[in-house]
Amino acid sequence: MSTSQSVTLISREAGSAVTVYRLVAQAADGQCDHVADATVRPIGVSAESVATVGQSLPVAIPTGAIVKVEAGATVAALAELEAAGDGTGRVITHTSGVGDYTVGIALTGGAAGDIIEVQLLVDRDQVV
Repeated sequence: MSTSQSVTLISREAGSAVTVYRLVAQAADGQCDHVADATVRPIGVSAESVATVGQSLPVAIPTGAIVKVEAGATVAALAELEAAGDGTGRVITHTSGVGDYTVGIALTGGAAGDIIEVQLLVDRDQVV
């Protein structure tokens, strides 16, 4: 069963090609790219793919909403999630690494490359 709800979107400028359903972070220049690793706080999840630097990028922001996100490894339902450490913006099961952000809770599980449903957590601080 798939869940549907209203999601709050903001528009940002892409700093590189961005793939849909991946975590993005905003750089100091205001442009957004895939989250590099779990120590980077994402501003949200890309709602569309964009191929061109400077192109408008819609981003679903963390409001507790349920969104689709691509898994970077096998993820179990109800697992806490963080960004994969490979610069792709995909999510993996949260580890207890110092400085890692918990970005959401998996509502559905899946394998690497699967699109899963995630409840994005509102302003979760780093684990220290």
